[in-house]
Amino acid sequence: MLIAFLAGGVVLNALKEELPKGRESCFAAFLSGAAGYTALLFAV
Repeated sequence: MLIAFLAGGVVLNALKEELPKGRESCFAAFLSGAAGYTALLFAV
């Protein structure tokens, strides 16, 4: 449960930083980072 809470915090912070209101973000980079982090969590 602690890992799920930590992962949720990471995702929310990434959304806040990578997807700003100005639409200047790169969604592909965010998506690949989220997929990589998910794979890392599954590996652990």
